[in-house]
Amino acid sequence: MLKSAPIEAHQTRLFPKNQGADKYIINGIAARCDWVVLSDLQAPKTMLVKRRALAPKTVFLSLRAPFVAIRYFFSEVLPQLTAPFMLISGSEDVTVPNQLDKRWRVFNDEERAMIEGILAHPNLIHWYAENLDDASQPGMSPLPLGLVHHESDATPDLVDATPVPLKNRSNTVLCAHRIRQGDQWALRQQVSELATTHWASFCRVIEEEVSLEHYFAVLHQHSFVLCVEGGGIDPAPKAWHALLNGTIPIICSPGLRAAYKKFPVVFVDDWSADSLNEAMLVKWKEVLQPWYDEPILRQQVMYKLGLDYWWDTISSHYMRYTVADAVCEQAGPAHAQHI
Repeated sequence: MLKSAPIEAHQTRLFPKNQGADKYIINGIAARCDWVVLSDLQAPKTMLVKRRALAPKTVFLSLRAPFVAIRYFFSEVLPQLTAPFMLISGSEDVTVPNQLDKRWRVFNDEERAMIEGILAHPNLIHWYAENLDDASQPGMSPLPLGLVHHESDATPDLVDATPVPLKNRSNTVLCAHRIRQGDQWALRQQVSELATTHWASFCRVIEEEVSLEHYFAVLHQHSFVLCVEGGGIDPAPKAWHALLNGTIPIICSPGLRAAYKKFPVVFVDDWSADSLNEAMLVKWKEVLQPWYDEPILRQQVMYKLGLDYWWDTISSHYMRYTVADAVCEQAGPAHAQHI
């Protein structure tokens, strides 16, 4: 029987959307932040919620209305940030700092200058971004989106507390994803075609939409699942669903590798015919199986799927900065050069 996940799962998405910035319920990682900058496509389009009266250590920036949000944060909020702070952005599929999602326009020159201004701000310690599209960007790190809890969902995300052990599953790959009209979804169409041709001997393709509960039941029949980017470049929530249900995600998201390498997942360089074969599946499963079947290692994976782990990561980054800054101040300018 499916049961609720035994952790407070990490999530970056806020709802309800398209009802105005003042209608959002602040939860997930945003609820841990001192200040929350909300944005929406409907009026009011922006709103700043100061959950802490003092200078904030952490600021969450919702990118539901990305172009409005970037401008509002740069012009109205950033000047108020007079002490060191961590920035966390997310809640939409748009990517940063370059905006590569084909359903939105790219950032214009003025918006790019604003993003550069944010990154160059003397009080910004670091920027953790959902859908980070450039792993080499200094001052930024990827933050997975985790799970998505819509306010209108009839049932919560479900997960089997005791999934079928990986060792007892067939060495096969599940391909099940939505394919909509538009260039943003072309890659998923390409992967589905590979799954039914070059990879047909070890792939099962589900083309029709199925319930979440049915999907989870099918996950337990396979060792791997393809997590192909589509809405944004983050493979979650599918990757989260797979890990919670004891199935190995196969991922190709270079900008997010630093975040997902913390999990027992498979990375491929691209989605091409040579990216998968049966010999690779055997090797990957042998290496990763302990993280799914050994209780102690499995517990570590489950913890990293939770909100506490990602909040501790951000908080630790803030603490390291403030401690180093304090050491520099006490040591003086000459010693500070060696810190």
